Amino acid sequence: MRRRTKRRHILILSALIAILSVLQGASHGAVEPVAGRRASHKLPDSEFRPRLGTYYYSFKFNGLNIGTGRVIIDQKGDLFEIRFSARTSPTIDRFYKARFSGGNLTRADSLLPVRTRILSRVRSTNKDTAIHFRDDGTITSVRTESEEGEPLENKVKEIETTDFTMDPLSVVHLIREIDWKPGMEHHVQIFSGRSRYESHFTCTGEKVVEIDGQERKAWEIVQQSVKLDDEGRETEEEKRERDLKIYLSADNARDVLKIDSQRIMGHFIVLLEGFEPAAGSVGRGKGRPGTNETSREGRS
Repeated sequence: MRRRTKRRHILILSALIAILSVLQGASHGAVEPVAGRRASHKLPDSEFRPRLGTYYYSFKFNGLNIGTGRVIIDQKGDLFEIRFSARTSPTIDRFYKARFSGGNLTRADSLLPVRTRILSRVRSTNKDTAIHFRDDGTITSVRTESEEGEPLENKVKEIETTDFTMDPLSVVHLIREIDWKPGMEHHVQIFSGRSRYESHFTCTGEKVVEIDGQERKAWEIVQQSVKLDDEGRETEEEKRERDLKIYLSADNARDVLKIDSQRIMGHFIVLLEGFEPAAGSVGRGKGRPGTNETSREGRS
């Protein structure tokens, strides 16, 4: 029983890490499909651009530090780039060592994802998921899993859609682009490389989040997701596992400050610890963010 409980804790941690570098997102209502091509996204705030640099996060379970992560946001020409890494703490490593990394490219003008890759190593199991988005609406994923002493597993999945569809990493751009207000609701379809979901987001109001000793105003955004695939039945508990509260700074930076996840076995939190701006990125974003840019040298 204890081993099963520890395993579930780490599985949820891995989900939170993916959501962090991601989140699972929101859209601005219906998007008109274009026959034979992917629908693009109409930007409601074309002036907004994310702060480029490195965001440092900590992962907590019932108040205990269980891991750390960082998200690097860059821009290469007309593409946004996300790179992320996350790891369990030395204490957790003693019984369940986990490492995660990956990246994403998304078009800055339309927020259409181009490709995503997520890698993980949990104990002796390695997983590699690559997702490619084509303009004709075809989305292909290749998932490889290997474990010591076991044969290599390789699964390929292809879907076709004219709906505006993102992956768990590209959604971070969409979440931050929205100029949230209390009562606003948004939705988007997400393909994880294995399953399709529709995620619904509701802004419930303004809260205060303490970051690095400073209080910052934040929009509280509640996420609920529905699985769209026919295969496999989900329990009510599995459905609730995807419910989250996301706290987005209520300023021009629109930073992801906190992710809150209440579960039967405990309380999980992802918390922003600091931000290190990229060289030459002063003045990025829409106006001044109104927050200290804390350097976190030496973090992994």
